[in-house]
This record gives sequence, C-alpha cells and structure tokens, in this order.
Amino acid sequence: MKTTARLMAGAWMLLAVLASCDKNSNYPKEYVGFEKRSIEYAFSPEKNTEEFDVKIIAADKQDRDREVTVEGVTTPGKKPVFSIDTKKVVIPAKKKSAKVRVKIYPERIAKQSTLRLVCTPKDKKAQSTQLMIKLKPKGRR
Repeated sequence: MKTTARLMAGAWMLLAVLASCDKNSNYPKEYVGFEKRSIEYAFSPEKNTEEFDVKIIAADKQDRDREVTVEGVTTPGKKPVFSIDTKKVVIPAKKKSAKVRVKIYPERIAKQSTLRLVCTPKDKKAQSTQLMIKLKPKGRR
C-alpha cells in the first residue's frame, strides 16, 4: 500500500512539474539564437555529402523581420568538414523560428568530429549564441 501511495504521489508531482513548464521560460525576452546548445547527428560514412537543418528561434513574436548571421568555426590548416549555404537567416515577422541548412562532407571526417556554429543577431540587444554539433558515423556508439 505504501509503495502504491509513493508511486501515485511521484506521478502527481511529475504531472504538476510538466504542467507548470513554459516552453520558452528559460529564454530572455530579446533572445534570438539556437534552440539548443548542443546536438548529435549521425551521418552515413558512405555518402559524399549530407545535409540537415538547425533551428534558430526567437523568444517572442514581433511585427518585424529579425536577421541573424550564422557562421561556422573551422580549424585553421584543415579542410572544413562542413559548409553553410545561406549565412544570413531571417525570422519572418509574426514567426518565432527559422532554419539554416548545414552541409557536411563525411569523407573528410575521420571517426567523429565536433562542429561549432555561432549565431549573431543583427539586433545589438541580443547576444551571440553557440551550437556544438557532435558528428558520429551511423552504427557506432
């Protein structure tokens, strides 16, 4: 009986915590940047290139477009393992997100690699954010 009561109390506590969460409560009002700080992406080593999208968000909707610049940080002297086609991304008015497409070159990745992207909003009130992308070949852990 005690075990059942503890499980029920735990379930109610979990439901209360989940119900009180606001999706963007961790972001300041002027936040414009990456949705997450880090992600993992599994790529197919047999392919020449692969593409995936990275989400850029704004904490709240506005009546004007917001522009950000997305750049990748590469190691000097090495061939880059990725590229970004469109470095300027616009979050349209009345919207809270946009996506940037990242292209990777699996033949240039030895075992695994980490990419670092920097998102710099055009609005000077918002700060730059960084995203770490851990690239791993499919089938390996």
